[in-house]
Amino acid sequence: MPDRIHSSDIQLFVDDARVPAVTAVDVNSSKGVTDIQRLGTSHVVDRVLTANQSSTVNVSINLTTGNTGVEPIYTYQEMGSGFLSTGNFNLKVKDKVGVTTISGGSLTSYSVDGSVGNIVKGQTSYVGDGAIFTSAGALTDSDASNDVFDGFFRPKDIEITSTHEKEGISTASFNIQDFSISVSMEKNPVTRLGTRVPRFRYPTMPANGSLSFNAIKNQVTGLDLSSLICDSGVIKIKLKDQDGASVMEFDNSGCCLETVDESTSLDDNTTVSFSYYFPIMK
Repeated sequence: MPDRIHSSDIQLFVDDARVPAVTAVDVNSSKGVTDIQRLGTSHVVDRVLTANQSSTVNVSINLTTGNTGVEPIYTYQEMGSGFLSTGNFNLKVKDKVGVTTISGGSLTSYSVDGSVGNIVKGQTSYVGDGAIFTSAGALTDSDASNDVFDGFFRPKDIEITSTHEKEGISTASFNIQDFSISVSMEKNPVTRLGTRVPRFRYPTMPANGSLSFNAIKNQVTGLDLSSLICDSGVIKIKLKDQDGASVMEFDNSGCCLETVDESTSLDDNTTVSFSYYFPIMK
C-alpha cells in the first residue's frame, strides 16, 4: 500500500485507450435520494436512491501534434460521441491502488484556448453513470507508460481566418493575443422501467458555442453594431505542426459578432476584445 497517490501514479483511460498529455482530472459524484416520511412521525424515516445516479468528469490536457493515445477533444466526434450524438464511453481513472470507473460517459462541454507565450490547452467535461471504485485493475508499470509526442502547438502554429465580409477576424489583419473556443450542452438522461441506469442521454436543443479573441488595436474597420442584419460567416482556427502542415482544424460555421470591447490603461496598449456566437449543428 503506497503512502500516498501522487500525480505521477495516475492515468486516464477511455475504454482501453490511454489519454495522453493530461494535466488534471476531477471526478465528482453525489447521491440523489428521495426522503421517505409517513403520518405519525415528524422526521425522515428512510432514504431511497433515485434513478439517474450520475458522476461528472473534468479533464484538462495539453493539445499535441502527435501522441500515443486518444485525444479527447478533437477525435471523439469521429468516435461517435459528438455534442449531437447519444454515443458514450467508459472512463477509467487508474492509480496504484485501484480504478475509478464512470460508465456511459457523454460529452457535455469542451474548450480550447491559445495565447501568446503559452501552448494550446483544452478542457473537456463528461456526465456518466455513478462512479464505481474497485481495487482490481490498479495501474501497473506497463500501463504507466510515458507519453510520446511529436510536439505541442505553440503560438506561431495558430492560424485564424474568416469568411465574413465586414465583421471577421484573422491573424493576417489583427494583432491577436489569444483565442478561446467554448461549447457546452446539457445532456438529458432517458430511463425506462426495469432499470435505473439511463438508456442514453440526448442533447438539449438549440445550443450555441462561443468564440472570443483579444487583440492589440491596430485597425478596426467596417464594424457597425447598429446593423439589424448579422454578418454571418465561418471562422476557422488551424493548429499546425512544426512543418506548417495543418493537424487540427476547428471550422465554426454561422459565427456572428456579438460584442466588441475596447480598453486602454496608462502606459499600456489599447486592446480590443471580440466575442462571437455560433450554432451547434453537427
